[in-house]
Amino acid sequence: MITKWIEFQVAEESIEFFAKVMAGLESESKVEQGCVLYAVYQSKDDSSLFTVLESWASAEDLEAHRQAPHLKAFKSSCGDMILNKRALELDSITKEK
Repeated sequence: MITKWIEFQVAEESIEFFAKVMAGLESESKVEQGCVLYAVYQSKDDSSLFTVLESWASAEDLEAHRQAPHLKAFKSSCGDMILNKRALELDSITKEK
């Protein structure tokens, strides 16, 4: 399983639009093949910060997500709003080796 944590900081004037687009992206991503988890959060302390936590069953499923029309539309419509992006790939500390 592949799990990613992605944080976006967006321009203040874009927060409302970005939140709406992210809500749609979350809904569409959750029904993709291999999606184990797809959740979008907005910081209570700084409304310009959004976090995506996503888990995919396989690398192939993640790659299919990256090629999905709704993700490409997100990048096209929101790319200029993003001031900063940080992404981490996570590994469970309790998984069996």
